[in-house]
Amino acid sequence: MRERVLAIVNLIAQYVLGAEDNPISEQELMAELISVGFDADEINDAFSWMETVALQPPSGSTAISPLLDHPTYRVFSSQEQQMLTTEARGFLIKVRTMGLLSDEAQEEIIDRALRSAEDPVNEQEIKLVTILTLLSRSSSLWLREIDCLLENDWGRIYQ
Repeated sequence: MRERVLAIVNLIAQYVLGAEDNPISEQELMAELISVGFDADEINDAFSWMETVALQPPSGSTAISPLLDHPTYRVFSSQEQQMLTTEARGFLIKVRTMGLLSDEAQEEIIDRALRSAEDPVNEQEIKLVTILTLLSRSSSLWLREIDCLLENDWGRIYQ
């Protein structure tokens, strides 16, 4: 069930990013998701999960700032190592090293991911939390980066 909900969240993010010129209503989005085989409960769970992640208050005063000059390196606690897969931690290190996240933004993403996790958070899940966090901050500033994250197209980040 969890993987299907994450698949729905991924599709919703793609619809939102692709519908900038022609916005899609929630009802149209629901109808589209039902037509590809998801049921209403799964779709509602996905919307609830997105709302929960997006509305969680930031831990402290966080600002996601564009390209930082000197990234710092974070050591993950033993609990974080248990709850974030190696790939998820690697993804966070990668985007932080590339200067796409501030220290505060990275902490917020880790905090949100751990608060909503029952099982270890994988790379796809941490990407979605990162994207939702970026979208909740300022969607127009980060659209290219979000698109690159979804498509694993790291070469376009610095264009």
